[in-house]
Amino acid sequence: MKQFPSLALTAASILLSSHTFAQQQLNKTAFMKAPESVAVYNNYYYIADIGEGGDPTKKDGNGIIFRMDKKGGSTIFAQGLDAPKGAFVLHHTLFVADVDKVKGYDLDNGKELYNIDLAPASIFLNDITALNDSTLAVSATDVNKIFLVHLGKNPRTEELVYTNPINGANGIVYDAKSKRLYVCGFGNDNKPDGQLGYIDMGAAEKTFTTLTGRLGYYDGLALTANRKTLIFSDWIAFEKKGVILELDLASGKITTLNKEGIAGPADFTLDAGDIITPEMMAGNVLKYSLKK
Repeated sequence: MKQFPSLALTAASILLSSHTFAQQQLNKTAFMKAPESVAVYNNYYYIADIGEGGDPTKKDGNGIIFRMDKKGGSTIFAQGLDAPKGAFVLHHTLFVADVDKVKGYDLDNGKELYNIDLAPASIFLNDITALNDSTLAVSATDVNKIFLVHLGKNPRTEELVYTNPINGANGIVYDAKSKRLYVCGFGNDNKPDGQLGYIDMGAAEKTFTTLTGRLGYYDGLALTANRKTLIFSDWIAFEKKGVILELDLASGKITTLNKEGIAGPADFTLDAGDIITPEMMAGNVLKYSLKK
């Protein structure tokens, strides 16, 4: 059992939500073991499930990607993976981070199109986002790094060099207009000392700049369509205490959105204003409809 983290607070206040957050469990049956990430495409949710045991670095071949409709019915989209995480769709391809590889699957038929090996640089590749039509950014939680994956006929990888550490680099999302690569960290050595910040990808010397002094076990990260707000998740503890938070980029104000704790709010997605998040420790996928 982990203890609650000590939170370092800046002038940006932590407020209770003024919204009503309706929660719904989407899966009708207990078909998942340890869902870590969700991506949405053509009215389906693609769920990267680490598999029995929930070990994010173990090469055991029991990882599965499920395809679930919005009524909770599911089929197996791809199987035989090890510990898939970081589901992301680009060019009709579903990319996942699978231990030390980035894999890509054709969304029509589940055929594997990419299997890009980053070993031995990392054994805990985590989240994925796209910088452009041919470049992915992938977080590596175990080594506090971010790698760039250049797609094409002969894919190549490189480390993104930046100053200031990102403790347990995890959630990652890119804003092409501001050229900000937003990143949050899960922390190091089982400590909730992960930070939330960004890297200016347009700068000659790249630095990780924090946006708040609040620390946590940060996991999922998304930018809202209006580019004014970041949504991110904090496990708080390794039990049913997780929260989903909203950061106003202009004011720095942080709002807690959910009332009931979540058992492992991992890598969520936004779907037409709804937040679709795995509840990793309970084997569920939850939907939160934000109504003002």
